[in-house]
Amino acid sequence: MNAYLFPIKIALITFPIAAFFLTLPFLIVQYRKYGYVNKVRSFVLYSMLLYFISAYYLVILPLPANRDNCVPGGSGVFSQWIPFTFIRDIMKETNVVWSQPSTYVTILGERAFWQAAFNVALTLPLGVYLRYYFRKSFLATTIIAFVVSLFFETTQRTGLYGIYACPYRLFDVDDLMLNTVGGMLGFVLAPLITYFLPHSSKLDADVDLTRRPVGFIRRAIALWLDYLCIGFIYWIIAIFMVAANGNDVDHFLNYLESNGWVLAITIFVYFILMPLWTEGKTFGKWVTRIHLIDDRLAADPERTNKLSFKGLLIRYGLLYFGIGGINYVFFYVLNSGYLAELGGFAPIVIILWLVFNAFVGLHVLLHIFRRDKRLFYEKMSGTRNAITIPDRMLPYAGSAVPEETREDAEENPPVRRTMEFQDGSQLIIRADAVAEPQEELSVDEIPDPQHGASAASGGPDAGAEQEEKAAEDEAKQWSREEQVERELARLRAKLDQDRSDK
Repeated sequence: MNAYLFPIKIALITFPIAAFFLTLPFLIVQYRKYGYVNKVRSFVLYSMLLYFISAYYLVILPLPANRDNCVPGGSGVFSQWIPFTFIRDIMKETNVVWSQPSTYVTILGERAFWQAAFNVALTLPLGVYLRYYFRKSFLATTIIAFVVSLFFETTQRTGLYGIYACPYRLFDVDDLMLNTVGGMLGFVLAPLITYFLPHSSKLDADVDLTRRPVGFIRRAIALWLDYLCIGFIYWIIAIFMVAANGNDVDHFLNYLESNGWVLAITIFVYFILMPLWTEGKTFGKWVTRIHLIDDRLAADPERTNKLSFKGLLIRYGLLYFGIGGINYVFFYVLNSGYLAELGGFAPIVIILWLVFNAFVGLHVLLHIFRRDKRLFYEKMSGTRNAITIPDRMLPYAGSAVPEETREDAEENPPVRRTMEFQDGSQLIIRADAVAEPQEELSVDEIPDPQHGASAASGGPDAGAEQEEKAAEDEAKQWSREEQVERELARLRAKLDQDRSDK
């Protein structure tokens, strides 16, 4: 048993390190593909990472003491090609008396049985992942399990791809068979194991990215990528300056980074002018699938560019030329030695600088845990980050709007229909009933006050007219619902026809 526990222990130690280095690529892929990070999907993928690390370590560990591990003067046997040898090994080592069922339980303590059971269990999680998350068929799962098992056996047969002089484990055809059976068994047991998890095709159902705030981790990644991009631009400029003036690159890089005017112009062009041309995107925002919008302009459906120069100038003027400018001036004074010339005022300047940055940090920290993620410069400029919705998430846009929070919920009751198919796909149709436009009355059609007074006092025709109007409104409502039902029936028939054609 220790032979199995040791690799698992090493895997548990290695997993956090691998997870740390893979977190940034994982987040970027999730942002690009889905527009957000789903907690269930993250749990499944990180558990799959832990499984693959554990499985690989179980195959290769423990390692030989040195690379020259061949037996002197011997021709070792490195392969076992006879199928079902594991059954013969179990029969040879077992103490089970087949005519006495009470002895059957003793097989659970025998080495040959556990070795075969381990080979089945090794790829059982693989079958679960392939069916649940990747939605593979039984045949595809079987083939993938066989290929993965072949990779494991090849790793052992080649002495860890030639790192060791000789193989230190046997290439066993029984292991190949049992690993494949393990993947098949995992496929069969997947519905039972994943019973408490949502269906993989419904992980993104009712996720409305139009209402989802952009988190600070996502914004920090975008900002880091933007700074890398600016650093790359500086490096290119420095190379051209070297070609023109014949100096070294470091000299010009230091000049560009220390020159406040160059930095200010770069920030102005990159963060203020460029988003006007790219619909609110910088390089970092494009990678993380976010963009800037101006709330005052976003309500105009005819306006394609949802940003204004004024909004961007206020936003980044406060951020980079306000907060950033104060810190830039302080560090410039500190590095230039001017702080010593202030004498007794120097500690006061340092304290004021620390208090200023503490307030900024506290402001950011408070908004991290608040539902409203907008910082002060966003509220003052009327701009905010919004998610650029991937095409695969467009069917769910607007689906998670709570009906009780809609301002027009009473006037325009939402009509929503969902149609599900056997393969887990969904068709979502959402139509909001629109209030009927009121007809304008001409002068001749305006009722006279006397007639209005009689109607208000409960004239003989007033009640009949109100009942007739209520009946017409109810008929219109039923007509709209019938139209939706007919459209659903038509789409259902069309999809069924397309499936039968395929």
